[in-house]
Amino acid sequence: MLNKRPFLYLVVSDYPYGFGEPFLEEELEVIAPKFEKIYILLPEPFRASKETPKFSVPENAEIIELQLVPSVSDKLKAISRWTSEAWKMERNAIKHSYHQKMDIFHLKVMLAYQAGAEAFSQSLLSLLKKHGHGMEKLVIYSYWLTSQTLGMALIKRQFPALRTITRIHGWDCFYEVNPGHYLPFRAFVAKYLDGIHPISEAGANYTKKKLADPLAKVSAYKLGIGQLETPAIPSKKPGMLRILSLAFITPVKRIDRMIEAIALTKDCEIEWTHIGNAPQNDTSISDLASSRLRDLPHVRYHFAGEMSKAQVYQYLSSGNSDVLLCTSRSEGIPVSMMEALGHGIPILSTNVGGIAEIVIDGENGELMKADATSSEIATVLEKWARLNQNEFELLSSKAYYSYLQYFSASNNYSLFFSEVLNA
Repeated sequence: MLNKRPFLYLVVSDYPYGFGEPFLEEELEVIAPKFEKIYILLPEPFRASKETPKFSVPENAEIIELQLVPSVSDKLKAISRWTSEAWKMERNAIKHSYHQKMDIFHLKVMLAYQAGAEAFSQSLLSLLKKHGHGMEKLVIYSYWLTSQTLGMALIKRQFPALRTITRIHGWDCFYEVNPGHYLPFRAFVAKYLDGIHPISEAGANYTKKKLADPLAKVSAYKLGIGQLETPAIPSKKPGMLRILSLAFITPVKRIDRMIEAIALTKDCEIEWTHIGNAPQNDTSISDLASSRLRDLPHVRYHFAGEMSKAQVYQYLSSGNSDVLLCTSRSEGIPVSMMEALGHGIPILSTNVGGIAEIVIDGENGELMKADATSSEIATVLEKWARLNQNEFELLSSKAYYSYLQYFSASNNYSLFFSEVLNA
C-alpha cells in the first residue's frame, strides 16, 4: 500500500556517506516501498566524506545536497526575529520551563539555530517549488531535531497542509548532555510539527516534562534491526569475561570509567575490545588504556577502530564477546544494544535514558546505577566472569528473545509508517 502522501523528504546528517545514521538503512528498507519518491536531503554534505557510501539507498530515493551555510542575510533575519512568536515562546520556556536565566549563551545558541533555520527553510521551499508537488502530498521528516527542524516548523506554519515530523534520539532529546543544559526552540517546534517522536518512552516522558504543554504531540517509536537468525551460543570460560564496547569515543560515553573499572578487576581474566573511533588526533582514551591496562597480566585489550555495519555484524556473530558493556551518562536506546541482543549477547549498562527499556535486569543483562563508580562496575564484571556455561546460555537465549519481541525492524518501522508517516 502506497502512502496517501507519496513524496517523502528525509532530512539527515550524513546518510549514506557517514556512520552517524547506520540504523536508517533498515528503516528505509521497510518504508521506501510505501512511497513513490524519497528525497534524502543532506543540509551540510561538506561534513561527510563522500568517497564511498557506507549504506545503501533505495531505488526510488534521490540524494540532494543543499550545501547550507547561513548567509549574512540569514544572520540578519535571525536577529530581526527577536519579537517573533518563536522567540517569545523560547524566552518564556527558558524562564518558566527550564528555570534558567537568559544570558548571552542562550542568545548565541538561538541566533545560530534561527540562522540555520532561515537558510534551510528558504532552500527547501525553493526545492519544493521546483518539484511542483502539492503540499498535501508531502511528508517532511527530520531524523534529528536540529536547526533544520526549526526551519520545517516555520514552513509548516506557512503551509498547514504539509505533514512534518521529527525523531529525537539522545543528544537532541536530553538537555543535560548539551552545553548549558540547553536545547533551543523545542516549544515552537512542538506547536507546529505534526509529531515529535523520541526513540524511547524515557525520551518521550522527558520531552513532555520539558515542554510542559499538554497539547504537545509527543510519542515514542522505537528503532529496530533486520531479521537475525538464532545465534549459536559460544562457550563461556568460567573466570573469564570477554567484553565488547561499541561507540564513538566521546566524554558522554565515559570510556575512561570503563578503563578504570577493568583495571580494578581481580581474580578473573578480561579481554576487552572497543569498536569505534575517537575524534581526530584525540589519543586521550588510548593513552589512558595504555597507562592503566598495559602492564596488567589478567587484561588484554584492543581498539578495533571504526567498522562498517557488515564488519560489526561479522564481529558480533564471531562468538568472541560475552557481554556488551555501556558506561554512558546519557543514552536513548542504542542500536548497538539491539544488535548485540540480536546476536545473543547480554548487556551490562548504566541505567540512563531509555536503557531500562532494552536491558531487563537479570533477564538479558544487568542494569547498574546511572552514576556507578569504577569500583562498582568492576564488581559487576567480576560477577559476570564467574558465570558458568548454563547460566550464560540462559542469559544469551533471553537476549535474543528480547530482540525478537521488541526490536524487529519490520514490526517497528511498519508501525511507524502506518501511525506516523501515513497519518
